[in-house]
Amino acid sequence: MIIAVCSLSGSPGVTSLATALAASWPSTPLTVPVMVEADASGGDVAAWHGIDPDQRPDSGLVSLAAASRAPLQATMTPQTRTQTDADETPSAFTPLLRHAIELPGGLRVVAAPADPLEAGRAVDVIAQTPALLSSGRVTVVDVGRAVPGSAGAALLRHADVAVVVTDLNDVGHAQRLRACAPVLASLRQDEVRVGLAVTGPCPHSDAEISQVAAQIPVWSRVPWDESGAALVRGAHRPAARIRDRLAAWWARRGDPESLEWMPLIKAAKGLSELCDDFSGIGVARPIRRPQEVEAA
Repeated sequence: MIIAVCSLSGSPGVTSLATALAASWPSTPLTVPVMVEADASGGDVAAWHGIDPDQRPDSGLVSLAAASRAPLQATMTPQTRTQTDADETPSAFTPLLRHAIELPGGLRVVAAPADPLEAGRAVDVIAQTPALLSSGRVTVVDVGRAVPGSAGAALLRHADVAVVVTDLNDVGHAQRLRACAPVLASLRQDEVRVGLAVTGPCPHSDAEISQVAAQIPVWSRVPWDESGAALVRGAHRPAARIRDRLAAWWARRGDPESLEWMPLIKAAKGLSELCDDFSGIGVARPIRRPQEVEAA
């Protein structure tokens, strides 16, 4: 299952939400969520967590792009297939994991290079041969800004679920959503489920937003959350405001390990549970040839 997270304008926290969404996914021993940072403008995750790409040349978006050129069945050697049958490990089931690194906390991430030219070339290759993306049980793809005609936008048509992040307090975001909504709605013709994640305070109801967005539903309200954003960047901050401290205290009464007192994490968990309910939608869809993919 592929869940693509994107924006239409600016940067309303797409990478933060995609990271939190993958980290909050209801995983099992054989369902290991992987976050793929397929942002053609360059990646942030490696810098956030102090990852040196030179130490892991076999991982990352460039490595994934190189591997995606080969037929998927060729990525598993006889030895790997034997190990799969014997051990049934998540990495054996998911070739995508071989290109991921594990962040503190256990989240697996395929990080993009910071160089936009290098990242853009890798995204272009993956958009043409996306089979490895669908090799995982759950793959959350951070598309970044889905510019019409770009490879990142083309990735949306290979997804099972597309989450469009928008900040309707920004007039530019609101206008871009209104203009692009019919194109986003057309993704449904390719059996892609499309929904909105509205960030920040918004006075409009879900029904009002959906009405001007070609009936695309609002799936999540994502409040601005400095503590949650710092957590996904690897810079966890303890609760400072009295409201946050009370929320943290109350959450830990029931679950000492809970981070749901952070609004971003709570919203991401709710969104992950909603997307998990869509499991099986489009899973059997054949991979389209590149010439059949229209940019969103």
